[in-house]
Amino acid sequence: MRALVTGGSGFLGSYLVKELVKGNHEAVIYDLAIPDEFKNSADSSQVEYIQGDILNYPALCAAMKDCDIVFHTAAIADIDITRTMPQQTMQINVVGTANCLEAARHAGVKRFLFASSVYTAGKWGSFYRVSKQAGESLCKTYHNEFGLNYTILKYGSLYGRDANHWNFIYIACKALLTTGEFTYISSKDAVREYIHIFDAARETVRIAEDPTFSNKSVLITGHQRMKIEEFFSMLKEIIGKDVTIYYTPAEQHKHYIISPYSFEKDVPIRVNLSTYVDISEGILDCLREVQKELDQDAQHKKP
Repeated sequence: MRALVTGGSGFLGSYLVKELVKGNHEAVIYDLAIPDEFKNSADSSQVEYIQGDILNYPALCAAMKDCDIVFHTAAIADIDITRTMPQQTMQINVVGTANCLEAARHAGVKRFLFASSVYTAGKWGSFYRVSKQAGESLCKTYHNEFGLNYTILKYGSLYGRDANHWNFIYIACKALLTTGEFTYISSKDAVREYIHIFDAARETVRIAEDPTFSNKSVLITGHQRMKIEEFFSMLKEIIGKDVTIYYTPAEQHKHYIISPYSFEKDVPIRVNLSTYVDISEGILDCLREVQKELDQDAQHKKP
């Protein structure tokens, strides 16, 4: 299988590429940034790098030549950023998705896998939700009009090493290690189902390999439901020192509290993970990564 990964240098995209290589598939990274990690590895022959923009339709068409599958992960994904950049969000997340679908259609791609979010099921998530809802609708309409097969991947809260620096778990770990304080923009009763990036990438590639997931929506999230208050208590125990958590009033944010869902006819299939990274082990690994970064920064600042 030859797969193109838009946003292949990003958090989710880069782990998908690793998983594709592990499964002896060919991967084409299409991104504004070109990563170095595969270039010097033994698997570099399985990975092609194309520096490009999803708003550049001719470049997308050229990149998709001979590809069987497309994983579309490129997007503005920070909800708080999308709240202040609605036009850019729609341009990249909606027009960019339409460009990718159109290029996939003309390239004869067998299936288009769209990285969406659990936020599309409700009213939370601001312009990010709106853009992902539009992307899902585009996938379904391209199938209805042109027969392009799709799979909509509704991800829960992803975490793990190499996360974006706006990723909640990353910034929480960094703040608590450096200042011992953190402000959480929601209620302490908020509930999340975190899923480690290893598990999310593995299941995504498995879904791509299985034709029974064609033209369906799939929910990819963790099995360990946890209140945010419990999450911070766990962090406190792992770090081994007192921490102070501040919670902002619910009306000041655009994140859901307990569930992102609202009633809808299109109910996604939930993936049951046969194995998964335990949340405590995953958080410990994230803390180690953040501490390593802090140690490196301190070393560089020495005269």
